[in-house]
Amino acid sequence: MVYEVVEARFRTELEARWSVFFDYLEVPYTYEPATFKAGDGSVCTPAFWLPRERLWFVAALETAPPWWCRFAAAASNQGWVWDTWKYSDEEDEETDVDPTPFAVGEQWQGSALLSLGGIPDGYARSPHLTQGPWREHHFGMYTENDCPYQWTLCPECGSFGATFWGYAERLPCRCIDDHVRHKVANGADERLLVAYRAAAKEDITIVPDPGSGTAVAVREALARQEDTALVAECCTGNCQSVGERLRAELPVGAYMGGIVEGSDVLCGECPGFVCTRCGQQPAAAAGAACRECDPLVLLTYDRTRQVLNTKAGEAAHAVGRSAREINTLLNRETRARNRAHASMEQLAQALTLVDSWIADPSQIPPTGTARRPVLSEDELDTLHGKELNQVLSQWVGPLAAATGRTIPLVQLWLNDVMGVEKRSEANDEQLREAIWQAQAWVQDPASYTAYLHAAQAEVPSGGLPEPLSTRLARAESTCNLCTSPVAEGDVIGRLHAPIGRRFARMGWLCAHCLHDRRTKPRRLDVILRIFHHTFSGGGVRLNSAEAEVLLRWLLDLPEPAEADREAVQDALVALGHGIDDEEPSLLLRYQPTQSLIRTLYQSLDPVATDEQSVVLNAVAQHLAEWHDNPQCLDPAHYTSRVAWRRAILEQTEYPTVLSQRGGPFFV
Repeated sequence: MVYEVVEARFRTELEARWSVFFDYLEVPYTYEPATFKAGDGSVCTPAFWLPRERLWFVAALETAPPWWCRFAAAASNQGWVWDTWKYSDEEDEETDVDPTPFAVGEQWQGSALLSLGGIPDGYARSPHLTQGPWREHHFGMYTENDCPYQWTLCPECGSFGATFWGYAERLPCRCIDDHVRHKVANGADERLLVAYRAAAKEDITIVPDPGSGTAVAVREALARQEDTALVAECCTGNCQSVGERLRAELPVGAYMGGIVEGSDVLCGECPGFVCTRCGQQPAAAAGAACRECDPLVLLTYDRTRQVLNTKAGEAAHAVGRSAREINTLLNRETRARNRAHASMEQLAQALTLVDSWIADPSQIPPTGTARRPVLSEDELDTLHGKELNQVLSQWVGPLAAATGRTIPLVQLWLNDVMGVEKRSEANDEQLREAIWQAQAWVQDPASYTAYLHAAQAEVPSGGLPEPLSTRLARAESTCNLCTSPVAEGDVIGRLHAPIGRRFARMGWLCAHCLHDRRTKPRRLDVILRIFHHTFSGGGVRLNSAEAEVLLRWLLDLPEPAEADREAVQDALVALGHGIDDEEPSLLLRYQPTQSLIRTLYQSLDPVATDEQSVVLNAVAQHLAEWHDNPQCLDPAHYTSRVAWRRAILEQTEYPTVLSQRGGPFFV
């Protein structure tokens, strides 16, 4: 199939936008296919004829055309004129017969619709009829004898039409049983809303028309038909086949049958073809019908890009590659810098090309990223910044193709590998880790599946998720959670971020935090658990091992301050019961937890610099800040308690080791 760029011309910008609406929904239409005359000499040329639905559609901004009521009555063959602008409620409209009706042939008879106002609101999603997309346009359209009518779609089969208040059960398809599902108002169907939005934002150009001397509205579109543009250029507007011309010129009986084979499809006015149905309009090929007898749905710019993306996916599936690779090849072949800046001509070339690739996948060039060489760790060490970003981008497509996942999902998991929310936040080491992991997954897609299972597995109460990855530290560093020093060659690793939970991503952890901080907890682990749990919620959940560490620590301390004594005593009792009952998840509320931290902090040596003391001091500081809010940040201005506490943490006057790492972490 060949796609060509055509110019569609309309009398008004509003009509041009309505044509976009019909094209977007793939509703065939013809524009001004006929002019009708009345006995008093009046003429009218209605804008749109929808042959499949047998509907005439006229659009005006403010007032109805003066011929509208007479034409609507004639088109519907009802014999009387219902003029809502002429008659009052007291008059008997049905007895008023127009003395000069328009002559509308049987082939043009059907319902007539009139829309007053602009394009309906494509963002209205209210279930109430009066608050739908037509709420600012008299709630719908006028017909020959009723209103309001709205465009609607059958929710079962997708049939298009216009019914009273958009009731889908009134569509000719009759998919909806009127007795079972009465009054299914579907005038705000999402597909209609998308089409309204596309029509409202389409690029329409107003240009002077040399023939009439008036301005016309023009829009570019794609036609799925070869030589469509050539037909428009060559046509003189006086179509007559060679056969018809010869028959008119020769005497009656001068020939028998056809004069010349094929003469009835050749145009006698231009080097083109005539429609085989009507013989009065140009056709794109010999034996084909014209655009009025067989309406051709056009592709808008946005719709073209959607179709192209879908077809790129089909071509990619046929050769086991990613849609991103195919799109890159299409941009390269059409010399488009990127899809967002491609012209209609380039999009037409791309669609024609991708159709040929779908028909014969062997035509797809073997270039691209499908056979990209794997880089070693030493080679990755020589790359930095943008170079690493480019290499990672080149592996996204092959990874999506190898795993059968979408590119956005693959990018999210690579961000998870790096421990960042956005790739722009990743440093060189994180980018190298993502590249290394992507290469491994492309070589062994089964390992990607295993990774997903581990990431999505339920974390047992009192346990830890499976590590995302482990390796030997290449240089000295500190644990991202407990701040303990990590020597070169020590085992380090990263954990999966729990799905659907708003925890910050942790970096590399020491071996203890990776495996033993829940089963063999240190006092430092308990402090960090208190901090991150109170950060993300209203209390702390400890397993029996952690509860025992905290209980023994508290029993070794002097008696707490008077204000905290009762709360600490209650916490000691709760910890004891939790240990005795071996509870996997013992809850300590926020207020008792604050008292415990203050009690632990009071026993702290002011000059101590060990990790445990530094972290305890930081926890005490931040809990006090969240309670007192010295920054005066209003919680109502934040989406959640976590966001509010994160803001206080970021704006703390004296940053701590916890401020630098952020949170909350899943601990």
